Amino acid sequence: MERTAILLVILNLWTSALNCRVVPGSLKQIDAGNGQVFGVNSADEIFTLYSGTWTRLSGSLKHVSVGPAGVWGVNANNYIYRLDNGDWVPVNGQLKQVDAGGTVSPAGVNMFDDIYCLQGGQGASWTNLPGKLKYYSCGPNSCWGVNSGNQIYIMKGVTSNTCAGSLKWEQVPGSLSMIEVSTDGKVYGVNSIGDMYTREGITSANPTDTGWRQVQFGQKVKHVSYDLGHLWVIGTDNSIMDCTE
Repeated sequence: MERTAILLVILNLWTSALNCRVVPGSLKQIDAGNGQVFGVNSADEIFTLYSGTWTRLSGSLKHVSVGPAGVWGVNANNYIYRLDNGDWVPVNGQLKQVDAGGTVSPAGVNMFDDIYCLQGGQGASWTNLPGKLKYYSCGPNSCWGVNSGNQIYIMKGVTSNTCAGSLKWEQVPGSLSMIEVSTDGKVYGVNSIGDMYTREGITSANPTDTGWRQVQFGQKVKHVSYDLGHLWVIGTDNSIMDCTE
């Protein structure tokens, strides 16, 4: 039996709450937003999913993000780029991870775990937020992040006019190594041993929600992203899964 078929059988046995299919290809990081899917592989090659097929884009990035703020990425030297009419346009600053999920403004963290958001989009200056995070992701109601100790934090009050939010971090119980907020506000994350979690009960009135629920999965995971009912999962072997509940 081929590896893909074996993996599909395992997923069907272990993910009773999820309907998953193996997507051909290999990626180390994936991001979905606004109905689009982008990802990068272990060689920092950039891909987007077009009509069910991965299409390679020019350039080289180690991390890519797509959302209301556009398509953004950072390369191996932490330089920032934005996709504009099919071309990667350099943006002032340096980040190791960038997120385009905010209403207007991209955000991210640099190599020192300093946190930034770009009020006003390209051409504006980056706003430095207090604190330290290794991963930061924004949605319509709030931004979430994890620090070097895998502690989880939420920043409320983030709007199209105030990308920095309330400037008051609220720690959320739990431990995650990466976290992603979807365009519709759902929150998913992965912990240090590859288990996947989602935050339940999120509303605009209660962006912190009610608690974590482990998403049962048949293999260990290193990256997740959610958009329009699809949970995109990257396994520790760089395999790609497209799941629906």
